[in-house]
Amino acid sequence: MRWPSFLSAAPSGLLTFVDRLRRRRRRRQQAWQMSCLCAVLLGTSAGAHATSVTPPSFSELVGEAQVIARGVVTGVESRWVDRPQGRIIKTFVTFSIEKTLKGAPDRVVTLEFLGGTVGEDSLRVAGMPTFTVGEPEILFVAANGLQFCPLVRFGHGRYRLRTDAAEHRQYVARDDETPVESTEDVSLPATEHEPAASAPRHADRALSPELFEARITAELTRQQQRLPRQR
Repeated sequence: MRWPSFLSAAPSGLLTFVDRLRRRRRRRQQAWQMSCLCAVLLGTSAGAHATSVTPPSFSELVGEAQVIARGVVTGVESRWVDRPQGRIIKTFVTFSIEKTLKGAPDRVVTLEFLGGTVGEDSLRVAGMPTFTVGEPEILFVAANGLQFCPLVRFGHGRYRLRTDAAEHRQYVARDDETPVESTEDVSLPATEHEPAASAPRHADRALSPELFEARITAELTRQQQRLPRQR
């Protein structure tokens, strides 16, 4: 949109108002472009507000992951990224890897997630996990940098390590803060949540990180044994 030439001689107050209109229009254009790009990436309409994900079985969760590891979040940064289809916001989450169960990741790994906030611009993808520096996690990673979410089936590939204040023990919780009492719980539907406001229940019956990792290792062994032997 071109503004009339007479505005060059207009009072400063009017110019400030016009400049605000320009910035507001530019932000709306960027938001619409990001919405359209998300529609392409997610396979939905530009006005969609939810992302449909089929929960995996525990076997599928382990099998689909290229990397399974325990790590601690050391950095979270959102920034603009240029793509052939247009500019988008991505969030880069860095982890210090403490233990690897599958794959061969570096000691420091950065995962790329679609969405985030840069200044006054935000791009939110429903169901996309968010992270906080200092928190320990068990991650099931697949196609990092190639998909809009580098975790198996969105939040189903992220498990928080929480501490039960009453029992003074660590336990495994899902992305929605629900304590994991058995490996069958990974198949439960995901829910939208606010982590700080979510009160975990039955934490005393939840799996410890060590027991959860032992179940993962056992499933990896079972899947490896089912592979045809090379002659």
